[in-house]
Amino acid sequence: MESSHKIRLARAVASILRPLIQLLIRHEFTHTELNELMRQTYVEVAYDKFNIPEQEMTISRVAVLTGLSRKEVVRLRDAIDNNEALQKQKPNRAQRVVHGWLNDKEFLDKQNNPLDLPIKNRRAGKEHASFVALVKRYSGDITYGVVLEELNYIGVTEQPDQQSVRLINSAYVPRKDELEQARVIATSVGDLFNTAMHNIEATEEDMRFQRQVIYSDINEELVDEFRQLSHDKATALIDKLNKHLAQSEKKSDKKPSPVQKRLGFGIYYIEEPSRRSTKSTE
Repeated sequence: MESSHKIRLARAVASILRPLIQLLIRHEFTHTELNELMRQTYVEVAYDKFNIPEQEMTISRVAVLTGLSRKEVVRLRDAIDNNEALQKQKPNRAQRVVHGWLNDKEFLDKQNNPLDLPIKNRRAGKEHASFVALVKRYSGDITYGVVLEELNYIGVTEQPDQQSVRLINSAYVPRKDELEQARVIATSVGDLFNTAMHNIEATEEDMRFQRQVIYSDINEELVDEFRQLSHDKATALIDKLNKHLAQSEKKSDKKPSPVQKRLGFGIYYIEEPSRRSTKSTE
């Protein structure tokens, strides 16, 4: 690769790394630990994405692709096989509860909107269409009180009274546990990067939707107006797409096919100081 291209790539990578390293330093994740993780990831990606069709990937080829020694490749490959931290994580229990509330007919009205749920509602000796029933079905052995406290705290639910719960925000973004929030963010960033990498090599017919709208010099007093507009429009779109995917998932459960896909759509809001902003002087 030409040096000018590498410089441009290095600048792009640095802009990606800055918020990540801020998070790592906050949690005392050292440069040495990150370096080891990067080495492991280089080896993992080489094996997963750069193999030659109908040929077994060799240690020597991985060494050439990554710049690591053959001895290091062997060590890192063994570390990957035994490193649970690099394995994909499942959504946590509170997240599964929200997903169930949005998709399980027992907790939806006739328009497939989430019902306001009574905390408890026993029918024929069992909880039915209640928050307790929802948590028991989607959260395993965690008590409903713990889940309710978390969802109320992060602004996903509210309680019109002590006997009922209302879902007011379908986007689960935890605030109590910063590491759990980092996991959610990492999933979103990883999905965006995967889409971008796909589009680099894809044909025009196979391109995936990837758009941004950014203006660099907007007066501060106009920010709130756009923030509210983008929130309202994005929420309506996400809710509509969620209902469609929920129906697709049910059809897939009834008649599964040999090939299945992880499918979704993400939207995010952007706000930062303009490069033209100047510090005020007294």
